[in-house]
Amino acid sequence: MSMCFRQVARRTLLCSSSSSTNQAIKLGHNSAVAATTILQREFSAAKKKQTINNNNSKKEPTYQERKEAEKQQRRETWDKKQARLERLKTRRDHSPKDVKRTLFRSWWDKELMYHNKLQRMAKKEGKPWRIRVAAMVERLPVVTPDVEEWEQDYIDLRDFLMTFGKEYPAETGFMFAPDKEEDHIVESVEDLIAGLPFTPAPRETEADASGDVKTLDRQLKTRLYLTIKSDAEGTLSGPRWTLPSTLAETNESLLAAAERAVSDSVGSDLKLWCPSNAPMAVNMRVYNDKLPDSFRENYFGEKIFYYRVQYDNTGGGVDEAAMKADDYAWLTREEIVEKIEEERGKHQAKFFHFML
Repeated sequence: MSMCFRQVARRTLLCSSSSSTNQAIKLGHNSAVAATTILQREFSAAKKKQTINNNNSKKEPTYQERKEAEKQQRRETWDKKQARLERLKTRRDHSPKDVKRTLFRSWWDKELMYHNKLQRMAKKEGKPWRIRVAAMVERLPVVTPDVEEWEQDYIDLRDFLMTFGKEYPAETGFMFAPDKEEDHIVESVEDLIAGLPFTPAPRETEADASGDVKTLDRQLKTRLYLTIKSDAEGTLSGPRWTLPSTLAETNESLLAAAERAVSDSVGSDLKLWCPSNAPMAVNMRVYNDKLPDSFRENYFGEKIFYYRVQYDNTGGGVDEAAMKADDYAWLTREEIVEKIEEERGKHQAKFFHFML
């Protein structure tokens, strides 16, 4: 019964729509609501058919036209490339990038592979590592470093512009009345120093002139590090220049061992400030078979942890009477690297160069 009712309803709707359409056309009215759906469907189909015919009627480009279009595209690409190369000649971003980072990675990647190899060798032989702690006692710069030549030129130009300002043509009326000439005098650095009510201390001290490396009154523009000459590390060649170090004890923190390394080497008069409990770097040293057995004690080698501590000038200096090291010196990074390279080679010198 439901199927019959649906068929009857559909036929009735079609008939009513057809009759309404005919009546709307005859009377000229636009209120034929039921016929709208049928007219829209017929119009859409006709428009779609017309669009297909129009697309088919368009002519495809010939071989010569396609060839000319490709040639034009290649010419535009070439012009853009040449214009970019011309811009690169004067663009500052064309300068080399990450030079120091690349130099460090070229050393660090090989060093990391070497350390991993030593770890596998120690594990294969079943031997433990001995823990050694070294302290980098650092004296901070006392005066500001010297400026570069280009930076000094910029400072002079800035002072000149701040003194004289901008000059406009007289007819514009922008310029103020001229002031006194003495108001626009740029004093040199020597004139400024001469006008001070006190005499500044020299940037180059007597220790720099005499070459005394056992005093802190030298190399005021850079950092100094406490370096000792000792054979506490158990070397076959005898005493050598190194940083204060000691073997860590069982119930002792690494930072406490670093402080003890300084006091055991140069006395306890030095007052230190430790900025962190974490080490600055770590290095590995494999024991030579020629070392005495009493020193090696069945260890594969040493893991040396380096701590950076700063010298506090409120304390004393090196106590030469209580010093256990053979000699000591306050050296710059370049001086330490030079001594390490003479005694141990370039490999260890690079480690101190990047660490300090």
